[in-house]
Order: sequence, then structure tokens, then C-alpha cells
Amino acid sequence: RGGGEQGLPALLLLLAAALAPTRTRAGSHSMRYFLTIVSRPGLGEPRFMEVGYVDDTQFVRFDSDAETPRMEPRAPWMEREGPEYWERNTRIAKGTEQIFRVNLRNLLGYYNQRAVSDAAGWCCGESHRAYLEGTCVEWLRRHLDNGKDALQHPPETHVTHHPRSQGDVTLRCWALGFYPADITLTWKRDEEEQAQDMELVETRPAGDGTFQKWAAVVVPFGEELKYTCHVQHEGLSEPLTLRWEPPQSFPIMTMVGAVLGAVVILGFIIGGVMMWMRKNTGMEGQARPSRPSPPRPESRALLPSRPAHLPVFRGGRSGSH
Repeated sequence: RGGGEQGLPALLLLLAAALAPTRTRAGSHSMRYFLTIVSRPGLGEPRFMEVGYVDDTQFVRFDSDAETPRMEPRAPWMEREGPEYWERNTRIAKGTEQIFRVNLRNLLGYYNQRAVSDAAGWCCGESHRAYLEGTCVEWLRRHLDNGKDALQHPPETHVTHHPRSQGDVTLRCWALGFYPADITLTWKRDEEEQAQDMELVETRPAGDGTFQKWAAVVVPFGEELKYTCHVQHEGLSEPLTLRWEPPQSFPIMTMVGAVLGAVVILGFIIGGVMMWMRKNTGMEGQARPSRPSPPRPESRALLPSRPAHLPVFRGGRSGSH
């Protein structure tokens, strides 16, 4: 928006070409292109943009303000397309840009610089029916096949349990992180659908490109297991059936058995330690050498010393008397 040299406001021309939804085995998909041209102040060239979406995911983009204007991939799976695809679609985008410039110039002349802004939108007419029902559908299916990892996220599901002050219980069935947004959640009691008693919120964006949704039903306390939640989504190979799972109680006999087992194990451990201590004590007693008692001094008869003047007799007799 903005005025030119003579106060001419920017004039916006918008074309939204939407393909009729194409149904696959599990749901419907669409491929849409948004084409926009915006006038600039003064004599500047208008800006032309073309953006393509498969469902809610942008997959191609053309911007005349780019350094090298060309159709560019905006989704990872589009990298699979070869150079001929990008050359052909760049040529188509540039041709469309020229048509839009002519239309914009005609509109500017028609409004004769009046202070107005305008947006025009229209769909394709009968002459494009064959294209829409043929070539476009084929390309949509090709994009869906190439981008199935990004375009099909099955939901993560679970059921939560919320007691109420009235004495009953709210069961809430959650579906998180799914794509595309089309999903069905239903509650049943003994296979009977509870559509009238079910609270269902609108599908909400999760902020990461996926969606989330929940459905709730109020049930009598103690009858929770009679209710089942049924989930249908394109990313699932088959519909899911969920039920609230109460927390597992710990049986009293199991608890008693665990305590007794612990006591027995503890007894074995204590007995083993005591045996080990006794064994070590016995081995220590056998290995310790006894201290020898000091030797006794020999008993000797105390004889009087021989006087020095007495003769010494040596063994044998003398020859004379």
C-alpha cells in the first residue's frame, strides 16, 4: 500500500486458483496456487508472487523481486524434481506475471487514480476443467507420493481420566502431532456411538506444522472400561481403538512374597559373613607359632675348689709303694 507521485494508492490484484479436492484412499487433499501482483509508488515495476500449497504445506514459490526470479522449491520432497520441471514452471510463472501486469495496468486506468484499493479473485472456468480434472490431479498425486513422509504424520493417541466433583468421570481421548488436519474421533459405549454426549473440540495447530484434537465423554464412576475411543486418520494403516487403562495395582501376595524373599536373601548374606569371620579366626589361631619357654639352667653340684698344694693323681697306678 502507498501512494504514487500523484497520491495513487497501490492496487492489489490477487488470483487464487484452487484445485477441486482430490480424494485418496484415506482422505481428501488439495493443491492451491496463490498469485499476487502489487503496484509500487512512482513508476516502479509491480511485484509479482506465486505460491503453491499442497494441503497446508507450501511447496513452490516464485518472486519477481528475487535476484534471479525463478520458481523455487519450498519443501524437501520437491528437490527430487529435475531441471526441466523448474525451467518449465519458471517460464509459466513469468508468462503469468506479464498477464497480471496488463490486468493491473487496465485496473489502474479504470479506477483513474481514485483513492481506492481493490482485490479480485476468481476461479478457473469451464475451459480449465479438463486441466483441473486431469493434469493437476496427476501432479497432486505425484507430490503426495513424493512428500508422504512430510505430508502424513499419524496421530499419537492416549486416553486420560479426570474424576469430577459430581462423582462421575471425564474420559478424554487425545490425538497429537498428526498431519493432515482431517481426523475423526468418536466415543462408543459397548459399541454404541456416543455422539450426543461427546464434547469435541476443533482441530488446532500444534505450532510445528502438525495438528491436535481431543474428544471427551462423561461416564459413571466404575464403568470406564465400557467406553472405547475410535480414531481414524490417513496416516494410520487401520483405525485405532483406545480404552482407558487404570494404573496397575500391586497385589498383596506379591508384596508379601517380595518382603519374604528380601528377608531370606538378607539372612543368607548375614550367615555368609559370620561363617567367613569364623573361618578367618580359626585359620589365624592355627597359623600363629607358640612362643618357646626360656631354657632352664642345668643343676650342677657345687664342689669345693681343690687346694693348690694337693697333688694331682692321674689315671693309672704307680709302680712302687
